[in-house]
Amino acid sequence: MTPQNPAIAVFESGIQSGARNLMIDRELLRRHATGTWPDTLRFHRSRPTACVGYHQAIDRELRLDYCAHHGIEITRRVTGGGALYFDENQQGISLIVGRTGCEDRLSCARLLQLFCEALAVGLKELGLQAAYKFPNDLEIGGRKIASAFLAREGDSCLLQAILLLDVDIQAMLEALRVPTEKLSADGLAGARERLITARQCLGEVPPAQSIVAAISRGIASVMDIYADLSNIQSGPEISLDFAAAQAFTRRIDWSGEADLEAIWKTPGGVLRARVEYDAQAGEIRRAALAGDVYLHPAHVFAQLEQGLVGWTPCMVEGAVHRIVGAARAELLGFSAEDIARVLQLAVEKAAAKDRLQLKNDRLMLHHADGSLPTEMILAQAEVMLLPYCAKPVWCKWRQREGCPECGMCEVGEVYRLARERNMQAITITSYEHLTATLAAMQAKGTTAYMGMCCSNFFIKRHQAFQAAGMAAVLMDITGANCYELKAESAAYAGCFEAQASLEMETVRQVMRFVPVRADASTNKEARK
Repeated sequence: MTPQNPAIAVFESGIQSGARNLMIDRELLRRHATGTWPDTLRFHRSRPTACVGYHQAIDRELRLDYCAHHGIEITRRVTGGGALYFDENQQGISLIVGRTGCEDRLSCARLLQLFCEALAVGLKELGLQAAYKFPNDLEIGGRKIASAFLAREGDSCLLQAILLLDVDIQAMLEALRVPTEKLSADGLAGARERLITARQCLGEVPPAQSIVAAISRGIASVMDIYADLSNIQSGPEISLDFAAAQAFTRRIDWSGEADLEAIWKTPGGVLRARVEYDAQAGEIRRAALAGDVYLHPAHVFAQLEQGLVGWTPCMVEGAVHRIVGAARAELLGFSAEDIARVLQLAVEKAAAKDRLQLKNDRLMLHHADGSLPTEMILAQAEVMLLPYCAKPVWCKWRQREGCPECGMCEVGEVYRLARERNMQAITITSYEHLTATLAAMQAKGTTAYMGMCCSNFFIKRHQAFQAAGMAAVLMDITGANCYELKAESAAYAGCFEAQASLEMETVRQVMRFVPVRADASTNKEARK
């Protein structure tokens, strides 16, 4: 193939600080956008590093204490997407080019896809049959071997990738703020089943020179970007502002924040919102957005945070659409409606805490229309779902849907409160039982329900609540839970042996807003 464009420079930076590698990428993108740096393809590896994407709240994604104690660097990418752990066992790849070098005016989604397809061609040359998976992964047999990330500044693009040559699964899961059940033997095995490495596929890690050559040729064949392999350079050696880099890393840190948080899962990633709401004035005093998502321009979240101050809840959706539209924002795998929904949920959560006179942040709201008042959901709630792990371990009813209301545990008290309002109370005995129960409720025409679960479960299994299509008010549980005791697999199967606690003060306060229903026979069968 005859090159149509001049060859770009290739750097092999070797092993160095992960923070430094990401700082170099950020600085080269800035210089490229100002016209003072040429198109570049850089290969690099890093010492142990945990990093978050551009829009993520660092304390929500990384175990900061663990990283500090074990000498793992903490940093932030200029690219979007989710949190990563990488070390010398992963190959970093950074491509910096102008948009004209990537077929001008391609969307972020298409640029990521092209880059992944180019990497796949290179991996095939190494003997690795990888395929692109939306929005930014490469997989072999359904298992991830690489992830790609994107940032744009003006007409300049930074495309990053991390290729798993080998992997320390336990270090990865310890550094990232994943539910701690993944650190159990079953959790580690599950993580290994979701990832695959070059060593597993080939029996060895390919030499660095082979990786550089194969990936460079893959990029050339798919993206029409030619690398000069005859003059591979080390470096680059550029001055870096480490104080500015530290500030950039901590730019979204929600630790210690008192504002109430809401989440909303989308195909493009998890959106998080925090809102400080002035109930007397009926206005938003402060808003904050985060997520493992891609959007361009990158400052759209900041514009939304500034633009929503002083607005009333009913104005949120219109304001979001106007700001996103004015910025001509590209949102990869999510929409302005999703942003509005998570903000409305955060506003309603803050407002409901005041209206319901709650002393703590124990509510988790879920409904398609984020502006639906919590009291309206409670007024329509027909079912109360409780986790079996809140029943005493000695109770013969622990693995059964009902409760005799013997008065010896908190669950019986909740059953009594539900019975007095003629709600159907159901003890959920496994994850499969939850999905089956939600499906049955949906088929029956149930419009709203109440429930209890830990916040970790709500975040991880958000899709189950979302797919059910019903409004819900969920209350957080405390005490022993499967996530902290590394026993999620047992809990999902209905075999968890510890006991969680219900926040009864919150339960009693919330139940005051549930009206008494006409049918007094709802719970008779459950108590037999």
